[in-house]
Amino acid sequence: MAGRRSLLGLIVALLSMPLVRASADEMSMIFVTAEPAPSPDTVQVFKPWAQRVAAAAHGAVHIDVRDGTAIVNPINMYDRVQSDVFQIGLLIPSLVGGKFPLTDMVGLPFLTDDSVNASIAFWRLYKTGALDAEYRDIVPLAMALFPPQGVHLVKPPASLDDLRGLRLRVVSKTGSESIARLGGTPLVLDPGDQYASLQRGMLDGIVSSWMQMGPLHLTEVTHYHIDTSLGTGMFMVFMARQKHDALPPAIRQAIDDNSGEPLTRAMAATFEQRSVRSRAPVAAAPDKHTIVQLTPAQNAKWRAAVAPVLAAWTASHPGGAKLVARYRAILAAVKAGK
Repeated sequence: MAGRRSLLGLIVALLSMPLVRASADEMSMIFVTAEPAPSPDTVQVFKPWAQRVAAAAHGAVHIDVRDGTAIVNPINMYDRVQSDVFQIGLLIPSLVGGKFPLTDMVGLPFLTDDSVNASIAFWRLYKTGALDAEYRDIVPLAMALFPPQGVHLVKPPASLDDLRGLRLRVVSKTGSESIARLGGTPLVLDPGDQYASLQRGMLDGIVSSWMQMGPLHLTEVTHYHIDTSLGTGMFMVFMARQKHDALPPAIRQAIDDNSGEPLTRAMAATFEQRSVRSRAPVAAAPDKHTIVQLTPAQNAKWRAAVAPVLAAWTASHPGGAKLVARYRAILAAVKAGK
């Protein structure tokens, strides 16, 4: 047993080695995702991106993309990249407590209705400098918002006017506040506990985008789905600013030239594809599932109920109201093709 532990420790140490030279002429960097392997994001987006960067740098850099949580997880991702254990990471900003208060705007209800346009708009908001105070220590390479969160229930609610009496798993503070305003009881659970809690009747439903419903098999235990927009989350590809700025100029330019809005768009498009793949079999099984849209009257009631969540957020964040208005204006321009 002691020998196995020693071997495991050696493997982790080797996988976690910091920036090294792969050869006399090639720099090696490690990009960790903490996503289950094989990750569709890695296959469709991150490895092709790494290859484009290598080509643009004329072979001066190799980026090794690694999935899995054996050496890093979403909670310690920020610290591992900041300390140069790894050079590039995939971050959920809301998991870094208090570090990205303005970025947490993405969790507000009824702010977005897709992934691609919303992500491009947020990247452009970041590029205006409005969020610079939160990004002194890191350099975002892409910022992709998940498709908006709907409500997925074990059985039909008593009424679609609100969510009164329902116990719902949420993933953020604003999500919790929104569900409470709609009459439900918000609960915070580990993602791995969702399925069993729904199956055993400990939860009545979850607030989630379609993107995770299929991969986590949650459509097996939910049968009534309300398509709406109760906030979202974000994946950010990032580097520590100190490491990014210290890169050889040709490598830094190769990374920057292949990142930003194009990488953001590619990530968001993958999110949309994953949502479609999760939703399609549910829509094709009307004997097992019901998918509903809120009527205009119901939508107005939901928006009115959660309006205090937006008001409280803007009041507690200096310049919050102007930031939300600015984002909405950029989003409208993106949707108009500008």
